[in-house]
Amino acid sequence: MQPGFQLTPANARAVAEICVRLDGLPLAIELAAARIRLLPPQALLGRLSQRLAVLTSGPRNLPVRQQTLRNTLTLSYDLLEHEEQQVFRQLSVFAGDWTLEAAEVVVHTHRPPDRASVSVLDAVASLLDTSLLVQVEKPGEEPRLLMLETVREYGLECLQDSGEEAAVHERHAYYFLTVAEEAEIHLTRPEQEVWQERLSREEANLRAALAWCKATPDAVEIGLRLAGALCYYWFLQSALHEGRTWLEAMLARTGSTDRSAARGRALFGAGLLTWAEGNIEAATRCLEESQSICRESGDQRYTSYAEMILGNVLSRQGNNVQARHLSEESHSRLKGLGDDAWDEAFTLYDKGIIAYHSGDPAAARTHCEESLRLFRKIGEARYASLVLSALLVIVASQGDEEMVRSLYQQSLPLMQQARNRGRLGLFLINNGEMWLHSYGDEPLAKVLYRQGLILWRDMQQGGQGIGIVKALAGLAEIAAAQGKAERAGRLFGAAAYLLPSDDSLERQDVNGRVAAARVKLDTAAFEAGLCAGQGMTQEQAMTDALQDGQ
Repeated sequence: MQPGFQLTPANARAVAEICVRLDGLPLAIELAAARIRLLPPQALLGRLSQRLAVLTSGPRNLPVRQQTLRNTLTLSYDLLEHEEQQVFRQLSVFAGDWTLEAAEVVVHTHRPPDRASVSVLDAVASLLDTSLLVQVEKPGEEPRLLMLETVREYGLECLQDSGEEAAVHERHAYYFLTVAEEAEIHLTRPEQEVWQERLSREEANLRAALAWCKATPDAVEIGLRLAGALCYYWFLQSALHEGRTWLEAMLARTGSTDRSAARGRALFGAGLLTWAEGNIEAATRCLEESQSICRESGDQRYTSYAEMILGNVLSRQGNNVQARHLSEESHSRLKGLGDDAWDEAFTLYDKGIIAYHSGDPAAARTHCEESLRLFRKIGEARYASLVLSALLVIVASQGDEEMVRSLYQQSLPLMQQARNRGRLGLFLINNGEMWLHSYGDEPLAKVLYRQGLILWRDMQQGGQGIGIVKALAGLAEIAAAQGKAERAGRLFGAAAYLLPSDDSLERQDVNGRVAAARVKLDTAAFEAGLCAGQGMTQEQAMTDALQDGQ
């Protein structure tokens, strides 16, 4: 111990993080305290990725079994029945929390005849009794299981020594592949929010399965299928960078001679996310190859999805005739499948957007009105709100002010029908980002940013962090393009102030946008606005952003 050690503002955060990383376990914290004499809190924190190797040499007045964390865990493990030991070490493959159903699929025990009645359920109950597992309960949800990270590290060591590791990881990956592939089709259905929430609960295990696939030479196809199945989930979550990184990692393990359906879908996912990030050239390469492979393999749905985005790319490049041809082709093919009103509604929206960018607002309005009707019919509030936002821009371009007012009056009641209105607000803002950076469509992006902010304001929904920052930065970028230096600076300043202090991707993005705006605007006015924005609260920033925006 270090008798003179004191908690100070300089070390308090590191000490708190150490306690969190050690799951609040009293013995683990006491053993960590014994290291403070040698390692200051920040240095100790950096070594806790290997807790069992660090937390040794406890006080000599403790029993030997408690002088290292490993000794204590070994004692608990040794007291388990043979089958309970198997279940414990195999459960360590799970990251975060998980369902009992997942445990029963992934865990396989080898029971002698006289123990045949011992089930995974029995073993889990015993592990809960000994605190090697804990149960996590949330209102309205099935209880989930959790292994504290300190305990899990020991369990993974036992799994590695058992010879079961590869088989258990493979079962874990296949189970979560099944979850992702089942969710995939529902993410383009009215029930998408339910499945999006389910995948959100499984994120830690999905990442663990992806990491195992990436590191395992024999798991190339599983990795492609898993990443491909998750691409639209990442799009909805606005996890564009993370999703693209996983997809690129899986695709890097294949070659151009791989014409499998799994690779075709993974290429589509990479193209979708890269396009949403605004990298049109890289997206086009992925989408063209995906379209070729999917057509070759008879995957009509994903051939059409790739064509839709390629049509949008061509439209941005001014090739409106070919863009409208691809949009019509994808719509006809998906409608011909005859099993999905959602796909028909979405392709009508796509046709409307491409017609609008082709200079045909009358056709755009017709397509979007029919899309809105279909989305409303199937109870799809999220995409109905997106289409209604596009209609606002299209109708405004026709000078139909009465219809613009009518659509605005319809928008909030429609958005209130969403299962999760906070998630809808983020969805609209993320689509604003996409239209601004993939299309340069400032009017539509502006409407989407505003709709998201209005929804949160009317819900009095704080804590939407990154989404609000995106909307503020997007509206600032639009103001900069219009030459409004002070307003651009003010909104950029508010966005930067609301970001976390770490060097995150979001901060890098906002800093890059600020630098790009600064060089083309009046310096004094921009800097004055930047300073004013940095003094705003979140509520003040949202109110300011929604002014001068009609």
